[in-house]
Amino acid sequence: EFARSGYAGAKVDDIAALAGISVGALYKYFENKENCFLSVLEDGMRELEARLSEVLAGSADPWARIENIVRLIPEHSRKHAEIVRLYQEISSEGLSSIAEDFCRKFEGLSARTYSALLAEARAAGLVRSDLDEDYGAFCLDSVFMMLQFSYASCYFSLRKKVYLGDRKDVDDDALGARTIEFLRY
Repeated sequence: EFARSGYAGAKVDDIAALAGISVGALYKYFENKENCFLSVLEDGMRELEARLSEVLAGSADPWARIENIVRLIPEHSRKHAEIVRLYQEISSEGLSSIAEDFCRKFEGLSARTYSALLAEARAAGLVRSDLDEDYGAFCLDSVFMMLQFSYASCYFSLRKKVYLGDRKDVDDDALGARTIEFLRY
């Protein structure tokens, strides 16, 4: 309901009906609509964190781990498109009042993970020696977010098409390979 209608448009009555419970029962689980929204979003983010942990544990090479994340994005974003759209929803100005805590909690984990990954790459001589890993992590995550949105959001999918046109080489593997080439440059 949140993914379909947005936070503001979602109605507690509809959420309860979709869950097959009464509104009163819904409020036994969640203090308010905001708490329900954050709970749904947190569940989705925990699942993404688990998948990222698996991918990051799969190789010692920092570039291989980055490539594995890029390759994970299409499948995960399509499978969990509603959660990705909720993530996009919380980034809107209309939800700025609840975004700060969520951002610090979940983006903080990504920031630390990607900064450490880039620090490893710098120590191994795989990236420029003057790379500031915090700035690099921000840029890396921004690329990851845009990829996620392009697989889960109608607007960002159209945006991808505007930039890339009807090219035949825009399948998941080709886009992943081109993204990795860009990141390595």
